[in-house]
Amino acid sequence: MKYTKVALTVLCSTLMTACASLEETVAPTQEYKSILDSRASALQQLGAATACCSSLSGLKYQALAADQESVVAIDGNSSVFSFPEGKSYFAAFKLPSNSGDLKITVAGLIDKTLFNPTVLLLDSQFKPTRTISSDIITYKPARMLDGDRVEGVFTIDRSYVGNPNNETYMVIYTTQATLSQTTQAMSPSKMMAKSLSVQDYGAKDPLIPHSAWGVLKIDVEDMSASKLGDNFYKPVYQEAIDANTPIVDSAPNKLVVPAATAATAAGATSAAKPIPAPTMLSETETFYNSQIEKAVKAGDIDKAMQLVSEAERAGSTKAKLVFIDAVKRSQKTE
Repeated sequence: MKYTKVALTVLCSTLMTACASLEETVAPTQEYKSILDSRASALQQLGAATACCSSLSGLKYQALAADQESVVAIDGNSSVFSFPEGKSYFAAFKLPSNSGDLKITVAGLIDKTLFNPTVLLLDSQFKPTRTISSDIITYKPARMLDGDRVEGVFTIDRSYVGNPNNETYMVIYTTQATLSQTTQAMSPSKMMAKSLSVQDYGAKDPLIPHSAWGVLKIDVEDMSASKLGDNFYKPVYQEAIDANTPIVDSAPNKLVVPAATAATAAGATSAAKPIPAPTMLSETETFYNSQIEKAVKAGDIDKAMQLVSEAERAGSTKAKLVFIDAVKRSQKTE
């Protein structure tokens, strides 16, 4: 019994010390406390604020550098814009262009309140390409030096420099609907108990109200042409390749070539033209063509498409037609 009491005393002391240490490490700095504790004032000022501009092209865009982490405060000094989802304070950025593909992490830091971010991505003509919201930006409990936050990760394509459809600008705002909502965070006692693999008898998980003000953390990583998963935007002129992607029928290994394939192969071109690629050596062209045919024959269409894309970036003019012919031949042999 004495051993149990001693063990419990040591555990409680450890938990209290660790929680205090954790709070000192990950909590937002005192500089941002007034922003994260002022929900009523934030909502009141937003209601009285007027939009800075009439169009997205008129926003003031701040340049973001690759391989850099930034902390951005959204408060009464920030600009306001009338988005389709309602009026909101925002932060706008111009993305790096002379880089490989970009992995971007956007986080809304949690304290007493939360600025729940929605990310709007635009091409070079300020036309929206996609919106990153609650399906990707989700709650993440505190870990190591990162405090509680909502966070989302997505990728920006930089395969074809000069394409006007490349994503060029990023606007971060919040929606009117989310201002009346809350995010359930993990209580410090549960977080510490989980890390120590002990039973948690602490307080309930807190509900964090959303605010018109908050603090964002933005991390930009140059991936040097590597791609990350599904959150990936393809510029418009890749549609010619996408149109030729075979559809897998319900029967095993059955490939169906879309009707648009022949027209695309005959010379259909997209409106946006990539910068001319260097001329490929005939030996290199032969190598790529043989690898494409082998991949199709083996039924590995994804690999064949990757080889087509890689070959065209290196200057191939025949890879796509070789791919199409290989797919057609594979159908005839079935």
